[in-house]
Amino acid sequence: MRHDQYWKTIVRTFLREFMELFLPEEARRLDFSIVSDVERQLFTDLPEGRMREPDLVLEVRSPGGEAEVIVIHIEIQHRRGADVPRRMWEYYSLLRLRTRLRVLPLVLYLRRGAGGVAPETYVETLLGLEILRFRYMTVGLGDLRAEEYLERDNVLSAPLSALMFGDRATRVARKIRAYDKVRRSNVDEARRSMLVHMIDRYLTLSEEEEVEMSQKLREKEHVEVLEWLSDYEIRGIEKGIGQGIDRGLVQGKRETLLLLLRHRFGAVPEDIVRRIEAIESASELDALALKAVETKALSDLGLD
Repeated sequence: MRHDQYWKTIVRTFLREFMELFLPEEARRLDFSIVSDVERQLFTDLPEGRMREPDLVLEVRSPGGEAEVIVIHIEIQHRRGADVPRRMWEYYSLLRLRTRLRVLPLVLYLRRGAGGVAPETYVETLLGLEILRFRYMTVGLGDLRAEEYLERDNVLSAPLSALMFGDRATRVARKIRAYDKVRRSNVDEARRSMLVHMIDRYLTLSEEEEVEMSQKLREKEHVEVLEWLSDYEIRGIEKGIGQGIDRGLVQGKRETLLLLLRHRFGAVPEDIVRRIEAIESASELDALALKAVETKALSDLGLD
């Protein structure tokens, strides 16, 4: 799955947890029981009409008053760029005009340099006058403290801490702690696989750290995590160091693909589910996930 689509799937799947983690006051005023996708194709270069797509545009209902429907627009960026504020204003303007709904704009930055959780502003001036001031929220994961978020009471906080900065000397302990937080969570297996995959993907260890983690997992206080990892088959800890995610990753990719298909096309026929469950190649599953993002019909995947 492409990197940008990977994060769209993560945020879409854990939208409630994402909002509760970074915008708790606003999240309390929203009803996440019904979340629907909004058409994302927008003309951003009028009058030429060049079509662009914002990353994630969702309708969410506010339970207060007359249960107003609002739009949440989330843009996902590796790092802060000079053109981001202007693009966010363009997207906001077009979404506001198209939907006639109020829009909550937010940028998720994956790397350092964005300033953590903070508002950002786009300003236009003319002849010395301030003509426009547009504000939106930003979440810069790379600027947040991993140790702090690792202990938050939110199922998404431990996996996201893998992208935050922290003391290199605590990387092994943080990874074990993140696994343990996911192990203790009440989410279903498909979502749990996504969370574990995030930890393994972004909190990678050196060979020496793998050795250290293997030793620590055999200590009494971590034995339940070791047993869970062995059952889950995420890492080949019992078979040696540095063997990757093995069958657990493949199963996670299967479950993520099925989650994506159900999100895009609704119910997935049992024969297609069985075909996906029989696929053992991680690269084949990645190719299907990428195709599922771009295709318009379930039948185009060639699995029926």
